[in-house]
Amino acid sequence: MFKNLIHLGFPNNCVGCNNALVQNEKFICSSCFFFLPKGELNIDKNSQTSQLLSESPSFIGASHLFDFDKNGKTQHLLHELKYKSNTKLGVYLGELMGSDFQSSLLDIDFIVPVPLHPKKLYQRGYNQSEILAKGISNIISKPVNNDNLIRIKNTETQTKKSKKARIENVKSAFSIKDITLFDNKNILLIDDVMTTGSTLIECMKEIGKSKNVKIKVLALARALA
Repeated sequence: MFKNLIHLGFPNNCVGCNNALVQNEKFICSSCFFFLPKGELNIDKNSQTSQLLSESPSFIGASHLFDFDKNGKTQHLLHELKYKSNTKLGVYLGELMGSDFQSSLLDIDFIVPVPLHPKKLYQRGYNQSEILAKGISNIISKPVNNDNLIRIKNTETQTKKSKKARIENVKSAFSIKDITLFDNKNILLIDDVMTTGSTLIECMKEIGKSKNVKIKVLALARALA
């Protein structure tokens, strides 16, 4: 009862609309959740998301939880996670990803977040893709590996760059430390937002150096290029 009184006096607000959350709502109110633009809930090579990433021979499918709506609810969620240090929201969103795609992730051995460069990681204090990966791990009980795929090039932000510029910006930006670690493993590669897929393609090139590795890709949101 005391907790309920605290909730009435100091309500948590929805990150989508800023209205007070009611009991049993977490981070996102029921109304906002209903209107969030849902993505493709199947991870295979026939999804629209997969068409952007089919360059790697190790790639077996991709999907995303939400469509990115500029100035809309999905953008609010992403800004909370990426720029407002709301890591608890990130874990919750990761748990949503894990729950909605759980049946497609039964064969996963490692969850691998797209890495940040150490300088950017120091500035931000956390890697938003790693936070999502931790939430997914809570659901599917698979380990997060965040130190084998590394970013060796401190790239500029991809925002507002053309597709060609994005590809050039992330070229050779990643490296794999121990190729054998991912040998014969099924990898789930996690990103917060996918637009052209150029970052994920570069990551898969490195992971694909491992023997007989298979890669699935899952993004929180997909934005149109």
